[in-house]
Amino acid sequence: MTAAPTAPGRLERRKARTRAAILQAASELFHANGFEETSIQQIAERADTGVGTLYGYFTSKEDLLREVLRASRDESVARYRAAVAADTPAIERVCTALAAIADYLDENRRLLVSVFRLAARNQSFDDEYAEWLQRSFTDLIQAGIRSGEFRPVPADAAARMLITTVMTACLGIGAWAGRSGDPLVIPEIQQLARALLAR
Repeated sequence: MTAAPTAPGRLERRKARTRAAILQAASELFHANGFEETSIQQIAERADTGVGTLYGYFTSKEDLLREVLRASRDESVARYRAAVAADTPAIERVCTALAAIADYLDENRRLLVSVFRLAARNQSFDDEYAEWLQRSFTDLIQAGIRSGEFRPVPADAAARMLITTVMTACLGIGAWAGRSGDPLVIPEIQQLARALLAR
């Protein structure tokens, strides 16, 4: 017989509130002022805690940025999951995922510029998210191939192509220069995905 889980005690609840307040403060300041322009002192003050306490929860400002983006990613994934059902066709799942990536990029544009800068100095900074996104998209495409809804394309290459296309389009770089914020971009990429994948 297993014991019923116990509710967290007062100390654990207080720690959770402090951690949440620090993350909320960091998110607000990073989005408003930018990562580079925000100091640990400002985050601590906004969270109504001390710098030493902040460092008890997060090892660095970069660690805070990772956690802020992870929370935003988790919210984006939750919105995606709420938008699809078990019987949602594979192509609709892919198109919904493309829109979710675009929304995430738009919501976090300023922070992601900082991530790109940090990644240039520290190759492993954004590897976790990039690997997760690639794996998830490849799995979506492989599921569509297995169900017979998609042509037998190289799933990993197709996932990379679609992810890179959404990213460069949303950032308005390369062939997508000048199209950042264009409401037709994501429908065009979704149309591309349909042409590439659907039988």
